[in-house]
Amino acid sequence: MRRIVSIVFLSVFVLSASAAGAFEKPRLGVVVVVDQMRADYLERDPVYSGGFKRLAAEGAVFTRARHLHIPTETAPGHAAISTGRNPSVHGIVANDWFDRVSGRETYCVADASYGIGPEHLDGPTLSDGLKASDPQARVFAVSSKDRAAVTLGGRRPDLVLWFDRVAGEFTTSSYYRRPAWLGAFNAKLKASGLLAVKDGKVPSAVLATPALDRATADLASELVRRESVGRGSSTDLLLVSFSGTDTVGHRYGTQASEMTTQLRAVDALLGKLLAQWSKASGGSLVLALTADHGAIPEPEGPMGKALGVKRLNWETFAADLEKALQKRWPAPKPWIVSNQVPHLYLDGVQSARMGLDWLAFRTEAAGVLSGLGGVARVVVADQVPFLDAADPLASALRRSYRPDRCGDLLLIVAENYLLHDKVPGTSHGSAWFYDANVPLVLWGRGVKPGRYDGPAAVVDLAPTFARLLGFDYPPGDGAAVRFEALAASR
Repeated sequence: MRRIVSIVFLSVFVLSASAAGAFEKPRLGVVVVVDQMRADYLERDPVYSGGFKRLAAEGAVFTRARHLHIPTETAPGHAAISTGRNPSVHGIVANDWFDRVSGRETYCVADASYGIGPEHLDGPTLSDGLKASDPQARVFAVSSKDRAAVTLGGRRPDLVLWFDRVAGEFTTSSYYRRPAWLGAFNAKLKASGLLAVKDGKVPSAVLATPALDRATADLASELVRRESVGRGSSTDLLLVSFSGTDTVGHRYGTQASEMTTQLRAVDALLGKLLAQWSKASGGSLVLALTADHGAIPEPEGPMGKALGVKRLNWETFAADLEKALQKRWPAPKPWIVSNQVPHLYLDGVQSARMGLDWLAFRTEAAGVLSGLGGVARVVVADQVPFLDAADPLASALRRSYRPDRCGDLLLIVAENYLLHDKVPGTSHGSAWFYDANVPLVLWGRGVKPGRYDGPAAVVDLAPTFARLLGFDYPPGDGAAVRFEALAASR
């Protein structure tokens, strides 16, 4: 069934591409993702003089863009960017989920045949649509995270590379081509000492610096040079995800001096890359900037204090959930077999042995857990399709629901609660504005610059960017082509 659906979508791309007429396609399309970039980061620092400043001044800036799904994590966010769909379609419901058949947790880009690959990614992707519309088009994806690079690259990329934090080098899997030049690049990276391995891995303190994104930018530049990106007669699509801001945020928070340093570094890197990409494509360039999720301001900083943010210890919170269930239904084994908030997977076998009705048990368990501190609400997962449309969380939950992968219960952490132990660090994952509101900027050929303050969604990127690349990509649920930001000629 998955294969049939993909073929149907690709057929739509091929048919619609023929209607593009005399539109002159750009030689190079670039999608830049900055992991954990809040919307306000784009213009928060008057010192910016590179890419952020240029894109904000010259691009189409959607000030109210947001993700429409839960949880707001790396893998679901990147999949939403690349597919223009939500987890109910693309299937990446979280970074990790519990597989009920195997009884084990599953990593989002784990691949049974290739180790790492797009096995779990469903539905259409922008990259695959481009290749269906033009078989000569090429797709390249780069990130320091495998789950970012793989979900961006789709199923038919020409190259997908990510950083191995144990080996201290960029790598790929057997699903993809391994470029001959990668060894020389890695040798140069190791000789620089930028991301040196110590005690079996690159230290987390080093990863929480601009060094991680500097290495990713260097790799992107090497890839463009070695693969002659943007120099052919067909469009090349380059997708680059910078992960350093996420690492800095988790360690230091949104308001720390380290975050200021990090954002200024990304601004400078992006400024240089914009110049390189423009030169490589002869000015025939269109670019999008967005993020996979935002972050909640940490309670120790002024923004967090203004919001009244409260910090929850992860282990204590998880233990309290189990204690509440055990108090109501004393049992020899834990009730929660996997805690991947918002996804809670319960022990159905134990429930049956105790003679509990499965639906009644889950419904009552949702009520028990909803009364705990820091919990806004708990929903029985298979009741999501029946939520009242007037329910403020109904649309986000519906777009996030996959019965084969979601938890038995979906737990919504209360607004202005930070589920993260590391002081002064921050985290993300909710559907509240601070996690969902991210930058969305279009820039370059075919873009009508300006500030667009109406509602917009990150899933708008794929169908809109496809138009800029010269083919039609049908919008998914909640998505739309942002025609207001397209030049009249397109």
